Order: sequence, then structure tokens, then C-alpha cells
Amino acid sequence: MASISEVSSSSSSSTINPTNALVLPNILYPVIGQLDKAGYKDMQTDLRTTLFKLEEIYPGFSNNFLQSFMNKETPLLAATTNMNELTLKLEKHCDKTPYYISSSRSEQEFQELNARSKNLKRILSRIPDDINEKREFLETIKEIASAIKKTLDSVSNTYQYFKTIDGRQALENEKKEFIKYSKHFSNTLKAYFRDSNRDDVFIAANHLLIQTDYLLRTIKLYCETDTLDECLYPLLSQHQNQIKTVSSRYSSNNQHQQHQQQQQHNIRQTSATSNNRPSSTYDANYS
Repeated sequence: MASISEVSSSSSSSTINPTNALVLPNILYPVIGQLDKAGYKDMQTDLRTTLFKLEEIYPGFSNNFLQSFMNKETPLLAATTNMNELTLKLEKHCDKTPYYISSSRSEQEFQELNARSKNLKRILSRIPDDINEKREFLETIKEIASAIKKTLDSVSNTYQYFKTIDGRQALENEKKEFIKYSKHFSNTLKAYFRDSNRDDVFIAANHLLIQTDYLLRTIKLYCETDTLDECLYPLLSQHQNQIKTVSSRYSSNNQHQQHQQQQQHNIRQTSATSNNRPSSTYDANYS
């Protein structure tokens, strides 16, 4: 197991490790959810909160903790378990009801978004089973492409329910991130057919899983009145900082371009006024 300092150093990375963000909701939380059957129901909330906080402070803690436990207790299983594959494969077996828009929003647009995003995640979760059969995997890829498009269409259909500019901007930012990782997934698939690196495909698919969750979270935040369970979103703060950094760079670039355009306009104006001859119609219309 990596030391705390080694795990902590990864927090400076600008890109979230999607598997780290999925170990809690896809592996450890379901185990914690079974504690009530063993008479430890009172511990569930505190244990979830503690693990969530550790993951926020030391990104990758849960992944390293789990791998360390497996190395000690089941070394043969640990040696053959790919955590990127496991978290992806378990997605379809997890109860992710709290991630979707609640039934309090009965509008068709929200229910359609739930159905389409759930279908996308289900198809992505099939990748570990389908990737070994090329023909079947190609069909799965087509299904994923269609599901991504339908999910994005459904997200756009919810804009009408956002009452504030901040809310619409937040959704737009998350949508851009989702599109970015969709393109990354597509590029990863192209590389896979050249180098057969399955692990990269699993990681890219896991990225799409958590980006889908972040999209849904933003809609829940601005369109529902229920309090969000932030423990559902490990490494969310890292994700939000990443978006802020990208938005800041975009804003700075826009300001720089506007400054350059203003300078060029001033130069043209100075050139026109410094010329003693009267301006012709051509000069007035095309200067």
C-alpha cells in the first residue's frame, strides 16, 4: 500500500483518477450498506462520512486501502484483480437511485434524462464482458455512442427548468466536461484497436461514469429542493477546481483576445485620423 504522503501527492494532479472516485460508491459503500444486517446499522453514517473525508484529503486512499487489505487477506485474488475493470463492471450491480433526479420532479424531461443516463451507465458497465469479442464489442460501442447523444439531448431539454444564470452556467460547464471525456473515450477506443490496451478503455469508461454523475448532480442541485448527499461524490472538490481552472484560462484568453482587438482598432482609428486628406466613402465603409 502506498504511504499517506504518496497518496496525498496525487491530489496535485489536475485530472481525477476515475477509479479512485468509484471505489467508494461501487465497492465500499455497498459493503457498508450491509452492516445493518450484522447489527452495526448505527455505524453506517459515521463510517461513510469518515471514508469520504479521507478520500477528499488523500485522493486514492480508498483504492490503496482496499488493495492493501486484499494483498494481505486474499493475495491470489489481489494479484488477478484489475480495479479499473472491477469498478466499471460493478456499476450495473449498484443501487444508484440517489444519483438520479427524484420522483418529486415528475416532468417528462427529468424522467427521460434518468432513463437515458441509466442506460448509458449500464452499457458502459458491459464493456469488461464484451471487450473480448470484437463483433459484440463493436455493437456495444455503437450503443454507447447513441446513448451519449441521447443523454446530452436530455440534458439540454432540462435548461428550461434552470431559473438562474449561475445554474445554467454550472450545467454548461459540466456538459462541456462530459463532451470532453466522451471525445477522450472515442480516441481511447481508436487507440485500443491499434495497441489492445484494455485498461485504458476501462479508465476512459470510468471517466464517463463519474461525468454522468456530475451532470446529474448539477441538475439535482438547481432543480430539486432535497439536500444532496455529498458523500456520493468522492473527489468532487478536485473536479470542481479543475473546471474553475479551465474556465479561468478560457476567460483570460478571451480578455487577451479582446485587448488585442481593441489595440488593433485603436491603431486603425489613429491611422485614419492622422491622415490629412478627407475620408472617402471607401475609407468610411471599410476602414
